[in-house]
Amino acid sequence: MSNQDTSSEIIKTSNYNSKTEADRAFALLDSFKNDNEDIESSLDNENLSDIQPVLTMSSLGKFGRFGNQIFQYAFLKVCAKNSGAKVECPDWIGQTIFGHNDAPISKRLPPAIEYEDLAKSLFNVVPEFIPYLEKSADAKSYLFGSEVLEIGLSNLDIWGVFHFHTRCLKPYQQYFRSLFQPVSDLKFTLEEGLNNLRSKGKTIVGIHIRRGDYIKQPRLGFTLVFPTQWYCEWLEGIWEQLEDPVLLLCSDDIDSIIGDFEKFSPVTTRDLNIRLPESMKDLDLDFYIDFFMLSKCDVVCTSNSTFSFAACMLNDRAKMFFRPHWDFSTKFKAFDPWDSQPVLWIGDKQPRLHKSLAEIIYFTYSTQGIWVMLKSIFIYLPKSLIRGWAIRVYLGYQIESMIGVFKTLLSILSWRSAWKR
Repeated sequence: MSNQDTSSEIIKTSNYNSKTEADRAFALLDSFKNDNEDIESSLDNENLSDIQPVLTMSSLGKFGRFGNQIFQYAFLKVCAKNSGAKVECPDWIGQTIFGHNDAPISKRLPPAIEYEDLAKSLFNVVPEFIPYLEKSADAKSYLFGSEVLEIGLSNLDIWGVFHFHTRCLKPYQQYFRSLFQPVSDLKFTLEEGLNNLRSKGKTIVGIHIRRGDYIKQPRLGFTLVFPTQWYCEWLEGIWEQLEDPVLLLCSDDIDSIIGDFEKFSPVTTRDLNIRLPESMKDLDLDFYIDFFMLSKCDVVCTSNSTFSFAACMLNDRAKMFFRPHWDFSTKFKAFDPWDSQPVLWIGDKQPRLHKSLAEIIYFTYSTQGIWVMLKSIFIYLPKSLIRGWAIRVYLGYQIESMIGVFKTLLSILSWRSAWKR
């Protein structure tokens, strides 16, 4: 399959979609295993020292959605820039949208694992993940945190989501923004749509509401879904203070929520008559059109999502940014996208990857009502647990066959030392 064909496939499956993170995790593991069969193994440090340093990210485009990919690619490029390493990565959506042309991965390298916060680290909650990567690469792994941004990394394959506090990225603000500018022909048509949007008023208020997978993953410690009524109440509080405001509404569930904002005559990107370049007409880029427009609004209110947060980081026009948070007495709060946590986890001072059952009941009932609360307890939560266990059993089997499965089952039953490293 050619690079162009692969890029097209990535884009078609990267739109707002209903795939769970568990489904995406299985796809990642399968593709990582297949990719390894095609990549030359070269782990001899003496050989590596004789050539230009290399930094790879074999999970790019597969380990999280578009917002996560923005943070992952930025981290990869900054680390490589500071170490003088050459970047190698698989085909991903940025090659088409942003015109990046990094070399494909030519060799397997030792895995380097993000390990910033034990409380919410996937690699800590799924203890099989690191030994799986080590076995796949036939090398021991390294752990690192945000401090490596200053010195860089090289001759490693880096893994993580890199949701570090954005003060760590502040010194690279201009470089970050330069990485995520659309290619010229796409930018031209998007700016035509932006001009159309601006012709409707003087103050563009962008709201991003993420539902879909957030509703179906109530156990995760960052899935916070506010009802549309709360967004409307927030709008009412600022609407009269704005000069000739226009509401731009972006969502992965736009058809079911748009009617709730009727009072504000909302505009969606479908109303802007954007004609994509001929080479992109067959690609499903609705999600990126939303992302681009959010990065150009005068006021932005996000979901608790890296998608809209990353758009705010690219927005050099807006003076006000707001986001939902876990304190329902105030619901929304202002934030600086360059001095904040990209995602607000439950637990405040001690953030956690998962909610307790009591927290699931409280938060889903408070924000989505009793029916969604019941579905969360009796449908979404069991499915989430089973899929998570299935991933762990799969990894255990890949590491040590049936012995690995047995160790995973012991670990699931709270014998935490079964996979102790």
